[in-house]
Amino acid sequence: MRRLVLHIGTHKTGSTSLQKSLLQGQQDKTLGPWSYIHARPRVDMNPLVACKGMGPQLRAQLRMPFLERRLENANQRGFEDCVISTEMLFWLHDEREIRTLAERLRQEFDDIRIVVYLRRQDLLALSHRKQVILGQTAYQFYGAQVHALPSYRPYFMRYMDYASKLEKWERVFGAEALTVRRYQPQDLHGSDTVLDFRNILGLPAPEQPAERLNTAWNRTQILTGLWLRQRGYPRSCFMPSLRALEDPEKLTPSRAQARAFLRRFEKVNETLAQRYDPEGPTQFFSPDFTNYPEMANDGYDAPRPDLKALEEEVQAQMKEQGLKLETLNPNDRN
Repeated sequence: MRRLVLHIGTHKTGSTSLQKSLLQGQQDKTLGPWSYIHARPRVDMNPLVACKGMGPQLRAQLRMPFLERRLENANQRGFEDCVISTEMLFWLHDEREIRTLAERLRQEFDDIRIVVYLRRQDLLALSHRKQVILGQTAYQFYGAQVHALPSYRPYFMRYMDYASKLEKWERVFGAEALTVRRYQPQDLHGSDTVLDFRNILGLPAPEQPAERLNTAWNRTQILTGLWLRQRGYPRSCFMPSLRALEDPEKLTPSRAQARAFLRRFEKVNETLAQRYDPEGPTQFFSPDFTNYPEMANDGYDAPRPDLKALEEEVQAQMKEQGLKLETLNPNDRN
């Protein structure tokens, strides 16, 4: 019987560290019976999903020819039990896409297990601000409002209604196939995604601790980056200047703002609790907001560089590199 463990996200739950660890295990031959399928030279399978459109028009689609090539390569290399990891699968909203994926994977694997790590919605949105600046799918989804948290839009439910999304995966793969984890240290084996996932695979902890990746940016870097991205400037023209900005503080909304954002998902998280942890918190996630201050630090009193001078520098870089402004998210045109 050939097995597959498919890790589908969500974003900002230690995925890159996990993927790096899986690749290292593949190279060191410390994954036991498992083989890791990824998109070389990447550490993940993120090219499996393509996202097009902006804001409410964002649509995620599978790139099946890419999957075919990776599966063919895995078969040529004699892979039996396999692991695939890509948080991009969590962007899928159309159940037909999930079903298409299942039908193809079932041609190769007899037993398929879906693993997902869920992060509380306010913490996910806050952590995603860096990816917004980098112009990834997060920008297409949220836009680049210059705040600690994005301005809520009803279509956010397509991504952050975890209960409805996982229900689609259950309908396709079966409820028994899903392993759902809260991305909270107290709920993870070894308080860590890498250790927890290896435990799911039946593997011991790696000899070398997992490398921590995706270092957080400071408040000034994020606020300035959002301001530049909101104007459509390509990241290649401002990244060196952005990296040089110093600020001892991390960007954070107020406790009240975080509570208000999370309140949008109360019914969603109640359903999650009933389905995946009826003995746990009624809202599924920890209700702890003590990491947030009483006052947000993203206001006009936050330190800002000379934006006019920075913009002139970025425009000069654009001219030198022959680049044009990038397409804006509709949320940034208002």
